[in-house]
Amino acid sequence: MAQLKRFPSSTSSVTSLISRFPRTAKVKSKPLGPTSYYSRVQSFLKTGDPAAAISAYKDMTRAGIRPLHSTLTSLIQSFSLTNNPKLSFSVAGLIIKSGHPVDTLLLNLLIKSLCRTHHLHEALELFGQVAPLLIPPDVVTYNTLIHELIKGKMMEKAMKLWADMDNVGFQPSLVSYSILIVGFCRNGWVEKAGGLFEEMETKGLVADVVVYSALINGFCNAGKVDKGLELLNRMTEKGILPNVVTFTCLISGLQNARMWAGVRELLKKMVEQGIKPDVVTYTELIEGLCDDGKEEEAIKIFDLMVEKGVKPSIVTYNVLIYHLCKEGMVDDAFAFVEKMNDSGTTSDVVTYNTLILGLCKVNKIREAIKLLDEMLEGKLSVKPDTKTFNTIIHWLCKRGGVSRALELQKTMVERGYACNLMTYNVLIGGLIKIREFDAAMKMQRDLYGKGLEPNAITYSTMINELSKLGKVDDAERLLHEMGIMDFLLVCWIITHC
Repeated sequence: MAQLKRFPSSTSSVTSLISRFPRTAKVKSKPLGPTSYYSRVQSFLKTGDPAAAISAYKDMTRAGIRPLHSTLTSLIQSFSLTNNPKLSFSVAGLIIKSGHPVDTLLLNLLIKSLCRTHHLHEALELFGQVAPLLIPPDVVTYNTLIHELIKGKMMEKAMKLWADMDNVGFQPSLVSYSILIVGFCRNGWVEKAGGLFEEMETKGLVADVVVYSALINGFCNAGKVDKGLELLNRMTEKGILPNVVTFTCLISGLQNARMWAGVRELLKKMVEQGIKPDVVTYTELIEGLCDDGKEEEAIKIFDLMVEKGVKPSIVTYNVLIYHLCKEGMVDDAFAFVEKMNDSGTTSDVVTYNTLILGLCKVNKIREAIKLLDEMLEGKLSVKPDTKTFNTIIHWLCKRGGVSRALELQKTMVERGYACNLMTYNVLIGGLIKIREFDAAMKMQRDLYGKGLEPNAITYSTMINELSKLGKVDDAERLLHEMGIMDFLLVCWIITHC
């Protein structure tokens, strides 16, 4: 175990580390025996009180009682919840020093501790150092690492580890397949997920509702709703009951395909099977109806949702507010905000950004600025963000109010909000439209000093306007500044917009 020497391994290291935790109050009593000490530590760990467990451990070591292997491994599990993997490795060092077996359980605990604290690189390094020669891994080891790799969207590395697991003779478990299938579906690899599903079944492993729901969602997101419905029939034939997640995935897919008859049929099935639509199901229904221009029906579904005792979430409200604003029904959108606040759901920055965009689109920029001022003055429950400012700046420039837009950008900076490339692109475009060419060029040059670089939109805006003004030389200079990708994007933008 020479490779583990870099982690703290002495008793003094552990004592130093655990001394950070508060002691539990002492009560005078007769000396405890080893069994009582072990029971105290385990009891505190089971009740989710790591500080008390560590304090009891300290009492045990002071009494000269050698800790059991199970006690130390339980401490590692407890330390893994502290977001400090060094503590887990300190106890691992004590396990080695005490002569306890260094086994697969210890390896898995340490890898889980690292993964839980977002130290995946270190977890992979540990795995590479000690497995398989020093400590044999098992399926749990591979499952833990593959799961974290997929979470980090490192799909190729996850597949390599999957192949390694097969090469060393480990048979993937149902959990192994579930991790990979769910991960593939979330990352758009639905065909590969389907292949794994078939492979799993040929090996006699029975998929559960989680695997079926993930696959159904994957196929629906890929526009293959028929395949999703086929999987629903397949799972019910095998006696695996769909849940609210399964139905919600299918409802979303059917809505995207504008298959409303299928949506109604699924809702009927849900009721027949005693499955109540939840807030996610209702929100998906509302969004689908809105996307199809059926706002009135969406509002009826919203009212039904409330009537059935399902509380709308902030996402539900924001979906409706967005679509009402999109259709120019800004007054109705504000009415929904009042309804939301009355229900105890707090508006967020997305809500107000949507309202501000809605106001701008119906030429009520003054009202939009007034709403921004109320946000800045703390009269509302939320502060603005960069997008809030950018929306108003964009519409001011679009309506010829460039001077007011520049004033707002100045206020933005004074209030501590960071201008991004979109802010400057909009202002540069606005300045060129009012023939303030020198000011636009200066702003473009100043981007570099602000840690920003012009992108294809910056260049396309400027080149287009310069060409209209007959300033061909300046347009050519900008073309020479661009990289090849920006050049291609500019050509596409100018051609298609």
